[in-house]
Amino acid sequence: MFWVLDYLCLAVILAGAIIVVRLHNLAGAAMALSLVGTVLGLLFVVLGAPDDAHAQVVVGAIAVPTLYLIAIGKARTDVKDERELGEPFDEPPTDHR
Repeated sequence: MFWVLDYLCLAVILAGAIIVVRLHNLAGAAMALSLVGTVLGLLFVVLGAPDDAHAQVVVGAIAVPTLYLIAIGKARTDVKDERELGEPFDEPPTDHR
């Protein structure tokens, strides 16, 4: 019966990894990466490795996404033009008279 939970965790990890790669919003990708780390920690618990699960949750779900968010915030303060970020943004309305 536990194999169902194993496959469910693996499916969520795969879907989360695809979301991380496909998202254009960097902060959203960092949050999806946190989801992947959390579910991977859950998978470690299900497989009987609670010490590895603890390390995975601390590092993969908390530390790495936090560091990514800090790095993204620092990089955005150095960018002069929003177009350099490669992210979609709202264009200011142009007045065509």
